[in-house]
Amino acid sequence: MRRFFKRIADVANALVILGLLVAYLAPFTDPQDFWPVAFFGLTYKFWLILNLVLIFFWILFKSKRWMYNAFFVVVGLQFAARNMQYNSSHATSSDIKVAAFNVNVQQVYDGGNTSEQIKNYLNEKAFDVVVLIEWLDKKGSIDYGTYPHQQFVKLDAQRNNYNYGLKIVSKHKIINWERIKFEQSTNNMAAYFDIDVNGIIQRYVATHLQSNGINSTHYHKLVNVEIDEEYKTYALDFAKRLKKLIVQRSEQTKAIQEAIADSPYPVIILGDFNDTPQSYTYQQLKKGRKDAFIERGNGWGATYLKPFPIMRIDYILHDSELECTSYKCVSTIKSDHAMLEATFKLSN
Repeated sequence: MRRFFKRIADVANALVILGLLVAYLAPFTDPQDFWPVAFFGLTYKFWLILNLVLIFFWILFKSKRWMYNAFFVVVGLQFAARNMQYNSSHATSSDIKVAAFNVNVQQVYDGGNTSEQIKNYLNEKAFDVVVLIEWLDKKGSIDYGTYPHQQFVKLDAQRNNYNYGLKIVSKHKIINWERIKFEQSTNNMAAYFDIDVNGIIQRYVATHLQSNGINSTHYHKLVNVEIDEEYKTYALDFAKRLKKLIVQRSEQTKAIQEAIADSPYPVIILGDFNDTPQSYTYQQLKKGRKDAFIERGNGWGATYLKPFPIMRIDYILHDSELECTSYKCVSTIKSDHAMLEATFKLSN
């Protein structure tokens, strides 16, 4: 009997390690080629935490199995750094101050409207450039006195009564902008804006990629312990829908890459990727760029706040011509996302 339980423990431990290893492959695997790997990327923190728990568990029971878990955790420390950072804070000058915020339609559909709070906060902070995602343009406005240059990009949809889209506001002149076209019909969008900041033009890429469409209802149904025919049918339909959305996000990522590949200006990509740092989306958009969170962030780095603040799916990525001098997440304004704030210094 003891040998039987030992064998079960070995198999379970091996599966947990395997889950972590597959998650390591997710950034390098195009979901259009093999989408299930992307699921392990989405659940990377789960596999990492499970391996860490098992390390302490095996040590407690004086089992040498902990060495296997520890080895594979150490192998992937570069990926852990995408999710947790500690950077010492020091005062330094900056040339540019930016923010990105998924406003969750200003809470309009939850019986409120945070537009005034957003406007006041932006006036107080006086950013150079701000990207507002899921903005309802008919339900709020940003002060033109503080941000004289504004551009709203409306979602191209048959029904868009409140003017849903993304909005960029700036203290500096927007000299050119263009919508990045996605082939599929979607509620997500992206656009780039060329902004002249004190004589130096930068390209800001406002990004809102396809979500996974998972909510608490889906979660509770999936953890149902009664695995009957109804459950199997639901789980299969869920997997098919998840595959479609993950693949769609991959296609959108490629559209953004193509649109900015030959940018004559330094690029800052900011917004809601709806994907984790352990993803093909992140890996492709970060290629050749730096992550403001890794450069200057601290802590767990969570930007998506529901149901628990554990996932980082919003980003500010930047070209090397810009040096990030500060980064933080702010959750004082009600939304399902934190606001990202960063400052930059232009490299000499």
